[in-house]
Amino acid sequence: MFVTSHVLAGRIIGRALPERPVLACGLGVLSHLLMDAFPHWSPPPGPGSYEHFLRYARRDGIVGLIAAAASVATSPKGTRLAVAAGVGGAAVVDLDKPCVHFLHVNPFPRRFQVLHKWVQNEGPTRLPLELTAASLLGVALVRAADWRSYQHSER
Repeated sequence: MFVTSHVLAGRIIGRALPERPVLACGLGVLSHLLMDAFPHWSPPPGPGSYEHFLRYARRDGIVGLIAAAASVATSPKGTRLAVAAGVGGAAVVDLDKPCVHFLHVNPFPRRFQVLHKWVQNEGPTRLPLELTAASLLGVALVRAADWRSYQHSER
């Protein structure tokens, strides 16, 4: 799944647990693994597959970094640590990809690598599902922000 989707989920988790950053981080990691179990995109196997993946990964990485920074920067002051923890936990699992690409080393223990690979439910025809998931998470964030604004205006 695109890291941007994981980042958006991490923001939702952090906002839901403003006083519990350690729990937000742990749930961010768990959300990553659960989201990876849902059907999502991967490039078709064969020659050029890695280059095809990199084309999307570069764009998603940039958008994911912007989403992470914006998630923390736009969160209310008292929730920023939990949001950063949720976002970090949700995104950290995919650090294997840039680490392997740039440093030629996977930073995670072998057992975790096996688990992460095992939960993947990828396919080359699932790009629309991936984009739909990211869109739905974006809508959920907007709706949650609207709901909080509504609750505060009722007081």
